[in-house]
Formats: sequence, C-alpha cells, structure tokens
Amino acid sequence: MTGSRRCVVVVHDPQDSIGVLPDIAAELDLEPFVVSVEDALPAPSEVDCAIVLGSPESVYDNRLPWLAAEQLWLRALISASLPVFGVCFGSQALARALGGSVHRNHTPEIGWTSVDTADPALLAPGPWLNFHFDAFTVPPRATEIARTALAPQAYIEGRCMGVQFHPEISEEMYEGWQRHWRDSPTGARMLAGLGELPERLRDELRQRGDLNAKMCADLLGAFLERTATVGE
Repeated sequence: MTGSRRCVVVVHDPQDSIGVLPDIAAELDLEPFVVSVEDALPAPSEVDCAIVLGSPESVYDNRLPWLAAEQLWLRALISASLPVFGVCFGSQALARALGGSVHRNHTPEIGWTSVDTADPALLAPGPWLNFHFDAFTVPPRATEIARTALAPQAYIEGRCMGVQFHPEISEEMYEGWQRHWRDSPTGARMLAGLGELPERLRDELRQRGDLNAKMCADLLGAFLERTATVGE
C-alpha cells in the first residue's frame, strides 16, 4: 500500500471491530491502523488522518479515565490541520474539542434513518443506522450538514467532520454491540426494553450491508477529497 495515507482508527474498547473500514481501505487509499483510546495515541506527525469511532459511554462523563487525554489529542490533530472524521461518540468527542457540547437527548434515536442533508454531494440522505442516546450541539464555527427531527446528524469545520450515525457498521461490529449489551447490566436492561428491535436491526443490516459499505466508502471518499485542499 505504498503511498497510502496512514489513518489511525481510534476505538474505545480494545475488542471493538472497525466495521467495513478494512474492506474499503484500498478504495480510499487508506492504510488503517487501530489504536485503543486506553493506549498511547499517535502524535499528529505520525498520521495523515484519523477516524474516531463509537462508544457506549457519554462524552460528558468526565469520570472516564481516558477522556481528557482524548480531548487533548483531538485538539492537537485540529491544530495540525489533519483530517478527522468522528462517528457517533467520536462525532460528539470531536464536537466538544471544537467548542460544541454534548447532552442526553430527549429521545433515543435507534434504527435506519434518512437525514435531511444540505450537502448531498458530501452526505447522502441515507438511510443510515442510528443508535444513540446522546446528541451534540453543532460547534460554533462548524456548518451543520444534516439533521433529523430528533438531533443534528452531521457537521463540518475545516478538515473535521462528525456524523451521529454509523456509516461503518458491519455485521461483525453489530455482533460486538450485542455481546457488550448482554454482558452489561445496563445493556441487558436496554435490550429488554427494546423488544424485537435489536433482532430486526440485525436482519436489516444483513439485507443492507453491501449498499451501506458503498455509502460509507462514498462518504469518506467525499470527505477526504473535500478537505484535501482546505487551508491551502
């Protein structure tokens, strides 16, 4: 993969999958390497871009032992003008680093969701898989790209972009979510309250998997192309 961009993919649990990203890396000219947020994050000089993935945690939970270091690292990437793409929790962490805020949303947003997009060349209307209880406010200097009735869905500022949904979702990633929920008292209670919805989402993911992977590749490709010359 000589000449590919070194892309750090940050996970918030060492066991987390990175979804369809390995499958679409060559198409995007990316050489992804996975780093857990619990470990030392690479210096900006060691990477060409970053993708920060999801977590069941909340960005406003300052008890998280790695949160402060992650925020400092995101601000260092922003200062270095590196492309940063945040997904779900990652979009919220990036929003906070850019001066926005994160809060518990009044209603969870779970399911395949179409978004109202102001920039369809960058972000297609979907449907995209949403699975979140928190929401971000769009950072003060960012441009909102998309939203639903329940929450803002995407923003862009300079070489940074955050999306509230999960373009990178794969069956492997979803099975990891299920294991986490079953092994967690909070997750088990959530599953009990959702009834048949988790199984329906799994079935829908099997049906939509190939199309979703293509949409993810299109979105990340458009983001990298759009931000390549920002500030030059």
